[in-house]
Amino acid sequence: MQKLILTSKLLLIIAIVTFGFTACQKNKFNDESEASSAQNFNVAEVEDDNLQIMADQADINGEIDLRQSATAQEANLLGCAIVTKDSLSSPKKITIDFGTGCTNNNGVTRKGKILVTYTGRYRDAGTVIHITSEDYYVNANKVDINRTVTNNGANGNGNLTFSIVADRKVTFPDGTFSTSSTDDKTREWIEGSNTPRDFSDDVFKVTGTGTHTSKKGIVYDVRIETALTRKVACRQFTSGVVKIIRYGQRERYGVIDFGNGDCDDEATVTLDNGRTYTISLRH
Repeated sequence: MQKLILTSKLLLIIAIVTFGFTACQKNKFNDESEASSAQNFNVAEVEDDNLQIMADQADINGEIDLRQSATAQEANLLGCAIVTKDSLSSPKKITIDFGTGCTNNNGVTRKGKILVTYTGRYRDAGTVIHITSEDYYVNANKVDINRTVTNNGANGNGNLTFSIVADRKVTFPDGTFSTSSTDDKTREWIEGSNTPRDFSDDVFKVTGTGTHTSKKGIVYDVRIETALTRKVACRQFTSGVVKIIRYGQRERYGVIDFGNGDCDDEATVTLDNGRTYTISLRH
C-alpha cells in the first residue's frame, strides 16, 4: 500500500482514477495535464459548497465568515464582504458583494458577487433557493455557478432533505475551462438543525450522481455508492464511498472510501486493477 499527498482531495481522487485508466504508464503520477484538470474540478466542487454555506449565513446572520466554528479564524471574511438583503422583492433576494477583493487568512481572494433568490424560509418545505455568480473569481480563476436547492421537507426520519441541481464552469487565466454538474444530489440534515445560528454542529448525509468534463474533453461519471457524511466542523467527508468511472468504460473505475466517521485527513482509494492507496486529504 502506498501513501500519496497532493494539494486537494478531488485533485487526488480524479488523478488516481486517471492513473488507473492509464496503467500501462509507469507507477507514478506524471500526467500534469490530468492532475491539473482534477484540481480544476476541485475548485468547482469546493466553491459550490462554499456558496451554499455563504448563502445560508447571509440569510440567517446577515453576514458571512466561512468559519467552521465560532473560534476558527483561518477563513474569516467578516467586515469585507457586503451582504444586502431585499425582503420586499418576490422572490426575495440576497447579494453578497466581495467588491474588488476579499482575502481571508488562508490567502484566498474572492471578488465579484454571489446572487441568491429564495421563495421562502430555508427551513420551510417547498422553499426554492437559487444561487448564481456574477463576475465571481476565486484567486485568478473565474467561477460560474448556477445552483438550485429545493427543500423537500422532513423525511421518514424527521430530518429535512434538500434536492440540489448545479452546473459549474471554471475558466482559468489562460482562457481554458472545465465544466461539471450535479444531477440529483440529495442532502439530509441529520444533526444541528436545532441551532440555526451555529453552523459548526451541522451534519449532513449526501447522496447522488454527477459528471465532470476536463479541459481535455474527458468525461467522468461520479456516483456516491454509500452516503457521504459531512460534519461541517470537519474539513473533509468523514465516511462514505464514491465511485468514479470514465464515461463509456464501466470496467475502468476507482472507489474512494472516506473512513469510519473520524474527523481525520485520510481516505483509501482502490482502483479497478486492485491497487489500493492510503491518501491524505489535506489541502
